[in-house]
Amino acid sequence: MKQQFLKEKSGTIQLSVYDSNRAIVPDSAKITLYTASGGTLQAQADASVDSTTGEMTYSLTTTHTADHDLNYKAIWEYVYNGTTYYETQLFDVVKSILSIPITDDDLYAELGTLRDTNEQVQGTASGGGAAYIDDTTSRKEENDYWKGGRIEIISGTGVNQKRDVTGFTQSTSRLAVSPDWTTTPDTTSIYRLVKSFYAKINQCFEEIETMIYNKGKRHSLILESSQIKYPLLYLTIHKICQDNADEAEDKWDRLAIRYMEKFDKAFDTMTVEYDEDESGTIDLDEETHHPSEVRIFRT
Repeated sequence: MKQQFLKEKSGTIQLSVYDSNRAIVPDSAKITLYTASGGTLQAQADASVDSTTGEMTYSLTTTHTADHDLNYKAIWEYVYNGTTYYETQLFDVVKSILSIPITDDDLYAELGTLRDTNEQVQGTASGGGAAYIDDTTSRKEENDYWKGGRIEIISGTGVNQKRDVTGFTQSTSRLAVSPDWTTTPDTTSIYRLVKSFYAKINQCFEEIETMIYNKGKRHSLILESSQIKYPLLYLTIHKICQDNADEAEDKWDRLAIRYMEKFDKAFDTMTVEYDEDESGTIDLDEETHHPSEVRIFRT
């Protein structure tokens, strides 16, 4: 999904470039910004490059986001190993930005059997700190594999503490947690990790955002994140059940069909509104629509 920025608010546009499935670290980067109509919004300026991740960033001011519209254009120019490369990126300035309104607990509350299907592992800490636990013996998964999950100390020092996993670093086998431990784990601490459905939730969130975007006039849309809670909940469960299904008509296949039906109904009955005249309110001539109605063409 394209990056979105709130009208008349500052923000940071970001870009990472990959080669052979790994992020490269450019030597330097510049950026030029254009309006949706093709005018120059920002003459070429220096951008920042993270020396570790290679992520290129540039700070947008309220001048850059003064007008809401779709398909602003950023032209990145970056140097890598002595060669200059160019990358084009589109972004939007909108009146409302959606965030993900559900968690794993919402999934479990809707369909409790999902809790038993989620990946769980146990291990023994090789060390710990105020906001992390290490396991250099067992934890070799890719970066952020456990992000969004839950960790519990089941025996040893710090027993019965439960924390959210905010990140995982493969090179150090370190699980970052929040909030800080009350009792810091040590080499006697045995833990249990439960993986989050965060990646699936995020995938479905982006799918719903794309469906809404494709109806047109996304920049004028007034929509609260809470309005997509149930469509997102049902679509995520549908996808998880699809993944769990082994054959047609088994338990998970039937659940996948049921939750797709629930998603269709929830999405089709969700209302969306547009403040096209920038009055700050929805006037009588600014219709309320259901997403399933005939396509609303872009202005």
